Amino acid sequence: MRTRARAPLIAVALLVFPASGGVAQSVVAGTAKNAIGELVAVRTDGVETRLRGRGALRIFEGDVLRMNGSGQALIETEEGVLVGLNGEVVVQVLTRWEKEQGLTRILRVQRGELWARSSDARRAVEIETPVGVLVARAAEVNLKVVSDDEAIATVISGTGDFSTPMATCRIRARTTSFGHRSKACTPPTATDVQPLIGWTHALLLP
Repeated sequence: MRTRARAPLIAVALLVFPASGGVAQSVVAGTAKNAIGELVAVRTDGVETRLRGRGALRIFEGDVLRMNGSGQALIETEEGVLVGLNGEVVVQVLTRWEKEQGLTRILRVQRGELWARSSDARRAVEIETPVGVLVARAAEVNLKVVSDDEAIATVISGTGDFSTPMATCRIRARTTSFGHRSKACTPPTATDVQPLIGWTHALLLP
């Protein structure tokens, strides 16, 4: 009898005091594995977590990542995409799911430089900037946001598509395209990619 009497009270209590947002599990998007300097991950609820040196800091859907000052950091997404952050970078980690395309990892760069390497030709990684989007599959790429009006997209290996509101440029290995606000991306030109990958070497060391 007492059990039956308590049931309505429990139901009312759940209505008055709903479950805390902390009970709901966030979607894991990847893991930060190394930081030269201090990597700050800002959760969607505003809580900040940090990584210095090697470790295993979970990155969740919607997190905003930034380096505290200058430095570099290495993240591996749940799909196996390696992502390097360089300098005073700010990037948000997002995901889009479509029935035909499946899951697409989105890296929304607000400022700074980002490197990414993917070996999966079935899944694309999208790097968004204020002026354009770089989409790559099974490729190694670098993208630098110079300002809110300019971004530089480079493909180190493989191919990528750099799209601005005015055009889409197919970028092949060892070429670069520039994007400017309200303008078409520039035709890709040959470039020296060594400076773009040199800073990643220390991050990738076992």
